[in-house]
Order: sequence, then structure tokens, then C-alpha cells
Amino acid sequence: MRLPVQAATIKALLNFWDPSYRSFTFGYIDMTLNLEEYERILDFPNNNHKIYLRRRFEDTASEVVSLLGLGKISQCRVAEGGFKWKVIEARMKKNAEEGKLGEERYRLVAFAIFGLVLFPSEIGVISLEAASVFIEYERDRINPSSAILGETMLSLNHCRMHGKGAMRCCIPMLYLWIISHIETPRDIFNNFWWFDLRPLKVTMDETWKNWDEKAWIDKYAALPRSNFKWKAPWMNNAICTMSVGSKIWVPLIGVTGYISYAPALVTR
Repeated sequence: MRLPVQAATIKALLNFWDPSYRSFTFGYIDMTLNLEEYERILDFPNNNHKIYLRRRFEDTASEVVSLLGLGKISQCRVAEGGFKWKVIEARMKKNAEEGKLGEERYRLVAFAIFGLVLFPSEIGVISLEAASVFIEYERDRINPSSAILGETMLSLNHCRMHGKGAMRCCIPMLYLWIISHIETPRDIFNNFWWFDLRPLKVTMDETWKNWDEKAWIDKYAALPRSNFKWKAPWMNNAICTMSVGSKIWVPLIGVTGYISYAPALVTR
């Protein structure tokens, strides 16, 4: 997930988010994030992973300490809260120095990705919520895509409705989503061989201008007149969830709350 993200891209994008319909409005174009796109990018096929259901946090801390071999809980946790990143980082460095290549080392890396990238919290802390999702993934092989998407929409709603606040969600995923839909400097997403590349790899190979927020706002405003993409290339043959029974609102369970979205409203 070492995807170079331009902060101005996301700041400008917030101006086009409609919290009522959970979609972006660019002139007469309405677009929204969807679960299947996130699953494709993260490579979490449904047939191999269970649906994420939010669990209680009582035993999360002790389970993490036991699984990762962190020692005393009091030494690695913020007071009654999440885990100190500096403790996790120190353990990772120690393992690297000792040449450890076992499951413990890779679990520490995975724990850091869950807590710092997929479900970020305050600086220097891996939240108990992120740790809970990590435990569920390790224990039950759940698919965290719906939780990541839910947290993204909750964060977009909060920042748009209050006019301030930090985007506490997986920013690289949101950045990759919008970049894959707008016209690119090079036509990288129409390459015949795109299916041999991962979406992250394709995007990382592309060089974008270092635009400011105003330039990105102008870029988004001009989408109706550009060669934008209704679907990312890795979604051309995908079947997307449009409703739940007779209800057009599809529920998403995040790690901090619940939200729903209606992909049927923006379908073309």
C-alpha cells in the first residue's frame, strides 16, 4: 500500500461528495464507491472469505498480545485504548535484526497495515477497532472490504457535513478509486495487458502532476467534458450488488459505525 497520494486530490474531492445520497456529483455525472471495486483492488474474493460482522472488543487486546507475542499488555497499549505503534515498530525492527522470517514477523507487518493504512486512527496509535478486524481476519478469514468502504463513507460524510475534520479512512484506496475513473495523462487503464497487473501496481507506475487543490477541483468539474471512466477496467465484467431484497440501500458495517449506500442510483 505504498501508494503516493496527493493530499490535494482528496481535499478537492470532498467538495463533490453528497452526504445524503452517498455519492460524488460532478455536474450531471453521479458516481459512487462500491463494494465490488474495493474487493477487486484488495483481492479479497467472496468465495474464500467470510462477511465482516463487528464484534465486541473485550478480549481483543489480550488476543493481539498473545498472537503477536508482545509481552505485557500494559507496555504496548495506550491507557485503556489502542496499541502504541512505537512498540510494534520496535518489535518489527528487532525481528529483522535477528533474521526472524516466521509467522510472527509477517503478522506484525499485517497488523501494522490494518492499523495504519486500512483503518487509521490517531497518529502513533493502532486502534482497538482496527486490532479487532485484524483478529477476525486471522481467526475467521473475514473479508474487511465492506468495513473499509463503510469507514470511508462515514469519514466523507463527517467531513462534508461538518466542514472540517480529518479523513480517518483508507486514503490510498479512495485515491486509487478516483484516479482509475478520471482521464489519465497516459492511457494506462486501457492497456490490453492491464489484467496481468494489479491495480495498485498500475497506478503506482503512473506519474501525476503535483497539482494544488484548485487545479484538482477544476479537473473534477471538467469530468463531464473529459474521457472519464464509468467503470475501472478491472470491473468490466464484474457483477455488483445493486440492492438488498427490495431495498436499494446496501448496508455497510464499519468499525466505528454503520452506513448504507445506493449504487442503483448512479448505475449507467
